[in-house]
Amino acid sequence: MNVRPFFLLLTTLLCTARLQAQFTIEQLAADPKLWPAEIKLTQVVPLQLYQNGKKTGTMQGTVGLAVRLKRVEAARLTIEIANAVAFVPPGATDLLARMAALPPAPVVAPPVGNFRTGWKMPRGKWTVVSDTEIAQMDVKDTVSSAYTTIPQSGKMEYRLKQRYFGGKSACTTIYIMCDAGERLERGNGYLIADALNEKGKAEVSIYKVVNDGPRSMKTFPAEAANGVWIDLRIICDTGTGVIEVTRNGRVVGSWTDPDPIKTGKDFSIGTCLTKAAFKDIQVRSLP
Repeated sequence: MNVRPFFLLLTTLLCTARLQAQFTIEQLAADPKLWPAEIKLTQVVPLQLYQNGKKTGTMQGTVGLAVRLKRVEAARLTIEIANAVAFVPPGATDLLARMAALPPAPVVAPPVGNFRTGWKMPRGKWTVVSDTEIAQMDVKDTVSSAYTTIPQSGKMEYRLKQRYFGGKSACTTIYIMCDAGERLERGNGYLIADALNEKGKAEVSIYKVVNDGPRSMKTFPAEAANGVWIDLRIICDTGTGVIEVTRNGRVVGSWTDPDPIKTGKDFSIGTCLTKAAFKDIQVRSLP
């Protein structure tokens, strides 16, 4: 048998399948949970049968033959036929075509990572408490800011814990999808402000920022949480324009932007006239 044409054919099949599938063969090989129990042959292939590692015969694999899938490797699949096993190239089966029909694997945004690296703090008196916690100590600063570059697009989820102290115009600020984290109002993006005044009234507001100009779009009442940790979750879907804010497990409200911002390069946190701390920040894309 001339092995060179066989390997050229195998390489072509693998490359074609890779382009068509939502999952690469390497991803499938690494995650057995994705494997279907049964696959079908899509080409006529000769099959060498083995039992207990010994050759026991050969057979012709026909198009449409259903076989049990035992193992996925980058260059071959192990299949079961009766009491024997055989090996076939992935491109000679419907495996990757079936995977292409599944929802795409979620694309995870680069991790926010360590506050000791990758973060810039142009305004405010920031202290890195630990790898995952940062604090702003200036109660007189009206626009403190810290930011990191995280490409954002599609449907995004932002999770963090924050605590701050109430006072006149006191609030925390979370800027998402912004394109200029170094600027005072972060250029263009969305701002989620969590405010608590001196009378104990709390509210969460959604702003749209255009050319450094924040415009209030929706404001929702919230439970006062003076100096205690608040678990904040923000969903931003650039496809539908929906921004939803969940605070301590309760959805406080949402707003739909009829002309949503599609991408952003920076994620930013900040404060206004209060001490505050932020920790456990997570940013990821959703399917």
